[in-house]
Amino acid sequence: MAYRIYIDESGTHGDSEWLLIGMLFVPQHGALHNAPCTAKDEVGYYHTGIRNKAKYREFHFAEARSARDVALGKAWIDIFCNSTAHFRVLAFEWSTWNGKYFGDPFEPDTLKKRRAYKKWCELLLQPEISSPLDGGRLRGTEVFLDHLRIAYGYDVVDHLRERFSPGAVTKIQHTQSWHDANQCLQLTDLLLGGIKQAFSPSSGLAKLELSSYLAEALAPFGVERLVPGFWKQYHHTTLRQKHPRFSAWCWLPERKRN
Repeated sequence: MAYRIYIDESGTHGDSEWLLIGMLFVPQHGALHNAPCTAKDEVGYYHTGIRNKAKYREFHFAEARSARDVALGKAWIDIFCNSTAHFRVLAFEWSTWNGKYFGDPFEPDTLKKRRAYKKWCELLLQPEISSPLDGGRLRGTEVFLDHLRIAYGYDVVDHLRERFSPGAVTKIQHTQSWHDANQCLQLTDLLLGGIKQAFSPSSGLAKLELSSYLAEALAPFGVERLVPGFWKQYHHTTLRQKHPRFSAWCWLPERKRN
């Protein structure tokens, strides 16, 4: 089956508690590409500025404040839950960072973090491409990343292109999430923002409401909570089987698991 994979990130700044990398896996011919636009039409979520030529206003979880933001976010969460798409997160707690796993002692820490981020993206993609949920191999898959702080600056696209193309993945590219054609990138931002709120809570009422709604919507899929403690009880080799629609892998070096 061919998929489109959308990648987002959160917690890349120095004062962040968690780094989160989220990937939304969407069947290329699924209805998920049109439904988000329909939801924006229903709540009047239109672009009114002059910076770009988009019809629709771009959704950002970090900027969610109004009742309209909440209404759209809830509609999109319902759309995701009723779709055939699935979502994966790799979560890393910055307080556990140890560069020795990613380079020699005399190499700069920035270089080690660059290697780590590339490896984390690869680890998140590899199980899906090698053994996807439908039992076959992903073929003709396309990967899209926003111009993200780390993914863009660390040449992650080049790394993934070398690692996975031209076999299962036929296209890996950066793009701008504000484009009307990239609603799934904005949906990725919403889903990642919802779990970030559970990992590092903020006081924003709209964010709290959306994160709570996401948790309730995922309960029928066996996701009892979104907090780190829930996800840490699973080993990464069984996490996808236990939670095929939505999962978060709290990553630690293998040598720390024993």
